[in-house]
Amino acid sequence: MGIRIKPRSFGPISVRSNGDGVLLYAGQDEDFAAVPPHGTPVDLLLASLGACIAKSLEIVAEQRNQRLSPFSVEVAGKKATDLPNRLGSVDIRVVGRLTDDADISTELLRHAKSICTISNTLNCTISLDLDRSG
Repeated sequence: MGIRIKPRSFGPISVRSNGDGVLLYAGQDEDFAAVPPHGTPVDLLLASLGACIAKSLEIVAEQRNQRLSPFSVEVAGKKATDLPNRLGSVDIRVVGRLTDDADISTELLRHAKSICTISNTLNCTISLDLDRSG
């Protein structure tokens, strides 16, 4: 009989970009600040992933001469229920319009994910969603 690990969720951690090159961070039910929330090392990993997606979006938009609207990246993780201890999945949700063109926004997000060093390094399933309502 294998060892089962109790399910656990981490986050969400939010990273906000207002288009000025500065990122702000917030934990669940916290105000945005210049530093990531103090919590577990997993929270710091989620903040790093959110920052990497945000910066990657800024890089891709600049390369394509697109101006981004303010947006935030929400990142949450779920612990795997088997060994070794790790995240089994990470959900990334980009909230905001990014651009006025939905197709361009989707393409920017797809390309940003492809160049994000942190997401490319993680060995788990990572889902990505764009919510243009925020």
